[in-house]
Amino acid sequence: MKNIKYLLILISFGMLNQSFSQDTIGKLTFETRYQLRHDSTYLPNLNVRYFFKENSALRIGLAYQYTSVLREINEVDGDGAGTVEKLNDMFTFNIGYEKHFRINKVSPYLGGEFQFGIGKNEEYGSRTDSVIFIADYNYSVKKPISRFGVHVFSGVDFYVFDNLYLGTELGILFSSIHAKTGEFKITDESSLTDPEIITSIPSVKTKLFGVANIGMIKVGWRF
Repeated sequence: MKNIKYLLILISFGMLNQSFSQDTIGKLTFETRYQLRHDSTYLPNLNVRYFFKENSALRIGLAYQYTSVLREINEVDGDGAGTVEKLNDMFTFNIGYEKHFRINKVSPYLGGEFQFGIGKNEEYGSRTDSVIFIADYNYSVKKPISRFGVHVFSGVDFYVFDNLYLGTELGILFSSIHAKTGEFKITDESSLTDPEIITSIPSVKTKLFGVANIGMIKVGWRF
C-alpha cells in the first residue's frame, strides 16, 4: 500500500509540474479503447489520429465486436437439456475528422466519422427448436451482415504527461444494417424421410439510431 501511495504522489507531482507542449502539427496519436460492459461482448478498438493542423486531426480506426450468449432449455418432467447459442461478430473500419480545443493538458473535441462493417450472426440449437426440449432435433442459422454508419461525437483527452493521455467519448450513431441472404438448417434424427432440411433466409435491411460509446474509456500516446 505504501508503494501505491508513493506512486500516486509521484504521478500527481509530475502532473502539476509537467510542461505540456501545445505544438501538435504533424503529430500522431495511437490509442486503445475499452467499453465498460457487463455482458459477454468483446470489443477491442484501436484508433490513430494525425494532426494536419494545430487543432484539426484526421482519424482512422479498427474495431472488432464479438458476442456469445448461451441459453439452456430443460425438458419438462424429465432430465434432458438442450442449448441455444447465439454468436455475433463484426469488424468495423472508421474514418473521420476531429476539431480540438486544447487548453493546457485538457483537450475537448468535436467530430464526425463514417463507419463500414462486415460480420455475421449465427445461432445453433442442440436438442431444441429454441422453445422446448426435443431430443433428436438440432438447427443452425447463419446470416452474413454488412453495416454502414454515420457517427457524430464529442470527447475529451486529459494529458497525464506530455504525451500520455486518458479520455472518453460519447456520440450519436445512425446505422444502416443489411442482413444478407442466410441459411437455416434443421437436422431431425427422428425423421424417416428427410433428416436434414436447408432453407434460405431472405435478406433484411434495418436502420438504427441511438447513443454510442456509453461507458467508453481510452488510453493513448502522442508521437
